[in-house]
Amino acid sequence: MSIKSLISEIQNAFEGVKLDGGISLNMAEYADSYEYDKECLKRAANDEKENWQNISSEDIENCTVTFCFTDLRGFKFYIPAYMCWALRNFDKSHSCSIDSTIYAIDPDHFIFKETPFNELFNSQQIKALCSFLEFAINNGDFFDDIVANKNLKKIRILLKN
Repeated sequence: MSIKSLISEIQNAFEGVKLDGGISLNMAEYADSYEYDKECLKRAANDEKENWQNISSEDIENCTVTFCFTDLRGFKFYIPAYMCWALRNFDKSHSCSIDSTIYAIDPDHFIFKETPFNELFNSQQIKALCSFLEFAINNGDFFDDIVANKNLKKIRILLKN
């Protein structure tokens, strides 16, 4: 699958997903700073909340702890933005955001303890997540293909049950 086709699949699957009161990028960064970095708090007032496709590349590249400090609504809002960003930048960026996206797409991620992975995402979204992991596996020079493969297997097992 081409990068363009995969980005289109992700965009279609997550169309209309909003932050809906979830924890935003800069609030996640603020939490990571133990609520010390007041600049994050100021930037959070301007975080995109309506259309994940409007999140800046700079924010995604620099906000590397999002999936550790956001909530379910934030996770669902940010994962398509991070996947699309990773697909556009994997061969030119050294940001941890590329692999942290792969690490986040894990049904065993702590965020899914109360609401399971397959209940948060619909079938079209799960397909897009799996397609992204497959792309990462096939491009192991740029992605953590070992973890991508492990997470893809976990998702497939989850879907069989």
